[in-house]
Amino acid sequence: MKINRDTLKFVGTLIGLIALFVVAVLVPFGFRDAGLQARIDQARDDLGITDVDNTGLLKLNNEVEGLRKQVAGRGQSIPNEQEISLVLKDLSQLINAPGVSRQEIVTEKAKYFADYNILPVKIQYNAPFATAYDLVKRIETLSRVVRIDHLSIEAEPDYPRQPLTINLELSAFFASEDNGGGH
Repeated sequence: MKINRDTLKFVGTLIGLIALFVVAVLVPFGFRDAGLQARIDQARDDLGITDVDNTGLLKLNNEVEGLRKQVAGRGQSIPNEQEISLVLKDLSQLINAPGVSRQEIVTEKAKYFADYNILPVKIQYNAPFATAYDLVKRIETLSRVVRIDHLSIEAEPDYPRQPLTINLELSAFFASEDNGGGH
């Protein structure tokens, strides 16, 4: 079988065009993709991200949803800025219970975040163990979201019948007016 010269020229031209296409189009895209991948790798290194674990993100998302349902199921709400005084009133009423002495509530400067705000509250009171324990349990079940961040109990070893001194540091959560005051 003999191939004529025109067919050879046509095949040669076709191979040349394919080679030109590869060199002119595909190779630069390959270099660009490699450059983009290098930039992505550098950004991951800068941010301290190793590998993206979608299962881990899904697990965290499920935990957040579970916590939201748990808070909603407890009947607690996040008051708005103007209702935060009601939280302080509830706390004040709790520590003015019978058997409690030397009560003190001190608020600190509120901390503002994007989705919520926190009013730090320090409470100190003296009470017998059973009363002190009951008050802590009642604070945990308030109708508004309050988190106990720190609890310390001091006792006088030489006088075991003396009331305990309870020091609590709380975070009273509240929503900004522009966040709608969440429930």
